[in-house]
Amino acid sequence: MTVRAKALITLYPPERGGLSHELPYSTQSLVICADDSEDGRHPGRPFQAAIAADDEEPLVPGERLHIVTITTTDDGAVDYLLPGMRFRLWCGHDVGGGIVSRRLI
Repeated sequence: MTVRAKALITLYPPERGGLSHELPYSTQSLVICADDSEDGRHPGRPFQAAIAADDEEPLVPGERLHIVTITTTDDGAVDYLLPGMRFRLWCGHDVGGGIVSRRLI
């Protein structure tokens, strides 16, 4: 199953522990670490995903609120990529965060 969602993400600047370099507009270099589900039935967990900036501009650490499309084939993501769900972006350590705005079909 493929799960797709729109989200707003912010990459932390290097001085806050973020990446020291920009990422291409479409990347699989980041792991999404989903927070616990709102109903508490699903504890948070990481999953691999492709992240693509909708404006096709590079993802630059320190810039706020990139609109992205998240795509994953991890079946467990269906319980997390729901509107309003918060997540962290991980690349060896937390490098940003985001919130899902809507699910795509």
